[in-house]
Amino acid sequence: MRLSKKTEYALRALMYAARFPGGTTFQIRDLAEKNGIPKKFLELILLELKNAGMLSSRRGVGGGYLLARRPDSIRSSEIVEVFEGPMAARDRQKGPGRTEKEGSSPAVSRLVEEASAAAAAVFSRSTLADLVREEDDATQRRRSNVMYFI
Repeated sequence: MRLSKKTEYALRALMYAARFPGGTTFQIRDLAEKNGIPKKFLELILLELKNAGMLSSRRGVGGGYLLARRPDSIRSSEIVEVFEGPMAARDRQKGPGRTEKEGSSPAVSRLVEEASAAAAAVFSRSTLADLVREEDDATQRRRSNVMYFI
């Protein structure tokens, strides 16, 4: 499964925001520079995250963006669904007044539904706090594995 750049940047932006103490704002400019994300693209992403209730913003001096909820209450699946749509496969061909699409394979449909359900389960298990912890652990391991030769 591949995530769009928009989703990847949203995950990175929220991980960045989660590292700030509660109630502390961050600037779009700093986030864009430190994470290599185009500023204009990032503005659109942060607006969508704000509309989804994951970020809030403050105006004026000391203003900027901040997490609207605790990192341990934001599931990865919620973030992905904002940009990719619902995780669980829904049979889009069936519904009131619709019949199964001509030529569709029940076996392939089942396979796609199972794969979607498995992906949804994986994303649902992780919270934003888990992602930040994993990222910090990986950074710490990289730093401790550095060898210096003289």
